[in-house]
Amino acid sequence: MKNTMLPLILGLLLTACQQQPKPVDFEKEKAAIQAVIAKETESYYKQDFEAWKSTYLESPAFRKYAYWEGFAEKVAFNNGFESLKQEKKAQFEADATLWKGSTEERANENFRITPEMAWYTFEQFSYEKDTRKLLGKSLETRVLEKHNGEWKIAYLGYHYFPDTLLTK
Repeated sequence: MKNTMLPLILGLLLTACQQQPKPVDFEKEKAAIQAVIAKETESYYKQDFEAWKSTYLESPAFRKYAYWEGFAEKVAFNNGFESLKQEKKAQFEADATLWKGSTEERANENFRITPEMAWYTFEQFSYEKDTRKLLGKSLETRVLEKHNGEWKIAYLGYHYFPDTLLTK
């Protein structure tokens, strides 16, 4: 009995050691995530559909939940990337993107990063590029997944403050 238990215990220990999560180079991954978010925002305002699309997880698992007073229904959502892709393609083709040429600044950034998934929250301030007039302030959430070594946005959430709160 003793002779059969030792290999079993050693096998369990080896398995447990092999299942330890890979260490994350936090600063490297943080910079990569910030670069994806910057690319998504920049390509959105430039209406560069292919560059914009490349930042997203093209999957039925993708979600977008958003609030903005400017939406007719106030709340917008997409369950699955296909519906967002079609919506943005039509928007870009119609040259109907608001705030083109604006600049965005992010503050109060918070990151949680594992080897394959990241959670990123921040406040975003959007300004007219030339006048620095505040266009909007939002609370933003991104959940990203790593696919083939690249971060992709799997969840997009934002909540814009009502305009009445921006003037106070």
